[in-house]
Amino acid sequence: MPKSRKRRTARSRDLRKDLHRRLATPLSEPRPKHSCYEQVCPDDVLIDEFGEEGADWLQEEYGRRLTLAEFSLEHSIRMDEFLLNDPFTGPEVTTAEKISKVIEVTADVILAMAEQQGVLNEEQAREVAETKAMPPVDHATEGIDVVRIAFETGGFFLNDRGMWDFSE
Repeated sequence: MPKSRKRRTARSRDLRKDLHRRLATPLSEPRPKHSCYEQVCPDDVLIDEFGEEGADWLQEEYGRRLTLAEFSLEHSIRMDEFLLNDPFTGPEVTTAEKISKVIEVTADVILAMAEQQGVLNEEQAREVAETKAMPPVDHATEGIDVVRIAFETGGFFLNDRGMWDFSE
């Protein structure tokens, strides 16, 4: 095997090990949020993007005025274009459906690893079994909801460079 192929294979194996390690290690503290998570989106920007009815609907759904990060999320959902910060390949434009699939596969891997390692308590094991018994997610129709939930829970966020990223 050529030397360069051996290096690529070893590097790929190391990246996978690092990814598994990061997925299995909980964050020690929440990711610091930058200013667009605190700054309120100006009404005229919201209306220009979604129209008056759309802006009213969004503010009703959120129960308040949107932040700039939430506006960016809703804009990306509306356009179905997310500029994803991919650390392995560089920035990439992707869809809510693809992001939803990544989130589901990641969750499946984490749960499988936790089961194999025997680190789940009885309640967690029951929740995993219930999750497995649920019908599969239709990413084409439910992907937007998965992305919104991941954003709300901090699993998917807008980084300080204005790109979407997954929590470590």
